[in-house]
Amino acid sequence: MTAIAVVALALFGLSAAPVAAQTRPEPVTDRVAVSPADGAWSGTSDAATCPALSVKLEIEGGVVVGVASERDTGQAKVAGKKGEQLPAPPALWQLHGRVAADGVLRLTGLRAMRGREREGAKWAGKVEGAAIAVAETDGACRRTARLGRSR
Repeated sequence: MTAIAVVALALFGLSAAPVAAQTRPEPVTDRVAVSPADGAWSGTSDAATCPALSVKLEIEGGVVVGVASERDTGQAKVAGKKGEQLPAPPALWQLHGRVAADGVLRLTGLRAMRGREREGAKWAGKVEGAAIAVAETDGACRRTARLGRSR
């Protein structure tokens, strides 16, 4: 072997040593952490100054998504195209938020209304075994809902 080949081989060996000593990163997984609150929940709120809500939540890995809707009151409040009285459409809320490891629940709600108008509210609560108690903390109604596991 020539001297140049020996030097090249030595340099290659020295440059490869740090690469072999590096640790590999942990593989990325798509697993969601399981939370004790995971599952489907449903219940109703009290009728404070606003109509009662029927609430349905789905929790997976601490992430909460759900809907809440006002029950149909049957009161005619909307005039139809021909002047007839129609029942007011029930309000529909989109709910989303998180459940912390200690069971504290924080939700944000957005109410769909006529046209582009929107109404928002904040909800807070706690998972207590087989029940969730949530209350409006920011909003006009200040309703409280009690939810149980549903199927």
